[in-house]
Amino acid sequence: MHSNVGNSSEKPADYPGFGLAVACLVLGIVSIPFSLFLVGGIYGLLGLILGVVHLRKKSNLLRPLTLWGLGLSLIGVLGSAGFGIYYLMQIKQVRETMATIESQDYDEWVGTQAPDFNLTDLNGNSISLSKLKGKRVVLDFWATWCPPCRTEIPHFVKLSNVYDANDLMIIGISSEEETTIRSFRSKHRINYVLAVEPDLGVPYANVTSLPTTFFIDRKGVIRHVAEGYHDFKELNTFVIALDRKPDANEETQDLSGQGKP
Repeated sequence: MHSNVGNSSEKPADYPGFGLAVACLVLGIVSIPFSLFLVGGIYGLLGLILGVVHLRKKSNLLRPLTLWGLGLSLIGVLGSAGFGIYYLMQIKQVRETMATIESQDYDEWVGTQAPDFNLTDLNGNSISLSKLKGKRVVLDFWATWCPPCRTEIPHFVKLSNVYDANDLMIIGISSEEETTIRSFRSKHRINYVLAVEPDLGVPYANVTSLPTTFFIDRKGVIRHVAEGYHDFKELNTFVIALDRKPDANEETQDLSGQGKP
């Protein structure tokens, strides 16, 4: 008759497996935010193990607590797996990009007439390179996922602020989805022309290293091709050089039909 009295004074910590249930719950909670850094998967896995061990003790009172811990731990494990796959895909993409980065030989195109092309910018405007004669033109091939491209963009924004639009036309060209470029443009307040175009023909199709920038003078002649990141001073020097008169021994060639039947 006195056994029930003794039970009324018991605390939750007195139940078998109380520590396991609490540890499972805590590990489950911690695993979710840390899944972003992948270590959450380890916390979640430990939580699952402790939760299963506790359930085997058949403690019905703490079962709901353990089930919550198991659920959260599972989310942490799945979250870490998901982020892990995403990170691996990004690393693979970067490695593939780096593997294809080879210094192209643009020397044969420097001093030649830039092959014409037509494209539509993000504002729906049609752009024809041949109709831009009289302006200095900068064609920047880039991508939102390319770190040096992202670092270089503020310099192009500054160039666009320094020069009048009738004097210098900057065109950023990417092969990514238009929605991706639009979002990036808005976030980084890009003030120059952006367009999505997967293939403009040679020599632009030869671009494998990002960023790669073509500097075209007022007569439509390619004067310089810059690969990789360049700071504002360097980019501005290339722009200024577009107004330099060609040397007497320089001949302007037209290779726009090269490689075509």
